[in-house]
Amino acid sequence: MRKSFIRHLKPVSFQSKLLMSYIMIIMISVLAALLIYGVNLYNQTKGYYEDLLNEFSNRTNVIISDFISNVSLNSFFYLTDPKLQSILNKRYQLESREHVEDTLYVQRAMDQLVLMNGNISTISVMAPNGRVYTSMSAFEPGMKQTIDRMNKQELLNGNIVISPPYENNTKGNKDKQLSIVRYLTDINMNKAFESYVKIDIRFRALQNILGGIANSNNELGTIVIMDGKVIYHSNLPSEALDSKETQDIAAFFDNQLSDGKKFQKLYMNQESYLFSARVNDMTKWKVIHYIPTRLIDQAFLNNTRNYILLSLISLIAAFILALFFSKRFIKPIHKLNSEMKLVDSGYLDRVPIHENRVDEISRLVASYNEMIHRLKESRELEIVSGQLQKRAEMNMLQAQINPHFLYNTLNVIHSVAELNRVSDISTMARSLSDMYRYNIKTGDEATIHNELEQIKNYIGIQQIRFLGKFQVVYEIEEDLLPYKILKFLLQPLVENSFYHGLEPKGGKGTLIISITKKGHLLHIRVEDDGVGMNEQKLAELNVIFSNPFQTASLDSKDNFGLRNVHARIKNFYGEDYWIKLSSALQTGTCIEMTIPGVKEMNADENTGGR
Repeated sequence: MRKSFIRHLKPVSFQSKLLMSYIMIIMISVLAALLIYGVNLYNQTKGYYEDLLNEFSNRTNVIISDFISNVSLNSFFYLTDPKLQSILNKRYQLESREHVEDTLYVQRAMDQLVLMNGNISTISVMAPNGRVYTSMSAFEPGMKQTIDRMNKQELLNGNIVISPPYENNTKGNKDKQLSIVRYLTDINMNKAFESYVKIDIRFRALQNILGGIANSNNELGTIVIMDGKVIYHSNLPSEALDSKETQDIAAFFDNQLSDGKKFQKLYMNQESYLFSARVNDMTKWKVIHYIPTRLIDQAFLNNTRNYILLSLISLIAAFILALFFSKRFIKPIHKLNSEMKLVDSGYLDRVPIHENRVDEISRLVASYNEMIHRLKESRELEIVSGQLQKRAEMNMLQAQINPHFLYNTLNVIHSVAELNRVSDISTMARSLSDMYRYNIKTGDEATIHNELEQIKNYIGIQQIRFLGKFQVVYEIEEDLLPYKILKFLLQPLVENSFYHGLEPKGGKGTLIISITKKGHLLHIRVEDDGVGMNEQKLAELNVIFSNPFQTASLDSKDNFGLRNVHARIKNFYGEDYWIKLSSALQTGTCIEMTIPGVKEMNADENTGGR
């Protein structure tokens, strides 16, 4: 039944399968990202507005404390005037003349303070002798009434006490004000008499400060609660502060401790708000800030809408790219399949193909069966090519007959020179013969020992030529002799020292050949005390060594030996290994190179582990 159903289904191409897999992967990724992004975005948006409320709470708390503290400092106005202190310290009943003089003096001082501070409406002082001194236009009975409504124990403890806002009783001025009262502990230290200072503050000044904070964000609201009663609401007039909804909020926060880090979600005017409350340490007022939760929802929806729009655009772009790349990937397979159908068949075993599989892969397998024959033909061609290569190697061996003839001829010259006792000719012929035999040996590498033998042959010839004027110093540890290096790596360096350093010098000279091992690297140095070279020539050579194929023509004969050594090091060992020069005029030249240190294994070492 299942097989019959599959046969009746329209075959789905490999390209369609690939395209559908792309779309599924992209859709799953985008939906998962949308879900994660949505959760994180909502939390981030909510956190942003919570931080905003915290910021406003902190700012308001500091502003209220600074405002009250700065105004309270004015209650010490008498400390800078000894006469004021003397008047306030009088304990006896004053005569009328003395009383008038004292009253005028104190009033002038307080009036001056009121004029300098626009937030203060009046100042009153009750001296220990019961006298009350007030600034101009102050209502004298108002001080006793205000103090009677306050907690006197708090005053005796040295704390400032703030009254709730009340209407000013001054004639012609009904603006609200609040009073700051302090007990005169610095004058009446034994507290035997009642003595206070009262500063009346225009409540409008505090309203302006709190309103300025709220106006910086039109959606932000501020409520101030004192003793369970709302004394300020940024979004309500004074006459509406006693509304039931406002009092419910005041009662809720009056019964709940809040440190400004916890947030409450409440309804006001049938709209949801996020509230944050904090108690001011100086005034003990509860300062509440709130913001509509719809702002959080709107910000979240706006950002989500933008993300969804961007996701849709990305999905469309991804679909177009998936369609483009699926066609691009399948097109070569179609082309290959078409080409493979042209291959002749009929002589090879076939790879079985699953009957239910009808897509590009099955056609590729069928075409692969046809290519087997071509692969066998290719192998036959490889066999023929191998035979041709062997024939070429035979021709190369035959080409070595002439070098062997020259080598044998040099040996004959050496023998004849020895018979005739011409030692110099014998030595030169023998050295040249050994060098030639070393040259025609196969292989790219040789041991340091063998390379040094050829260097000694070359130096022997040069010593005969220059009548032994040059001294050669070898600084090579015997343990390094089995290590392998490229053939003819040292001879061009030694030759360069002779022809460009020691020979132009004209007198005696010294050549130092040094090989040391540092870690897994061999450090080779060939140094002479010849004529050296100037800085320009040295810089040109080092530039050649840094990029030999661009700075000098490969056919140039200038410094060919050094360039050849440098190129062989780079080609054989890699780009990490180098050759460099240092030189000074009339001082000498030093050529240094670094190559890997690889030791040649002898028969005992090769079989040592068996």
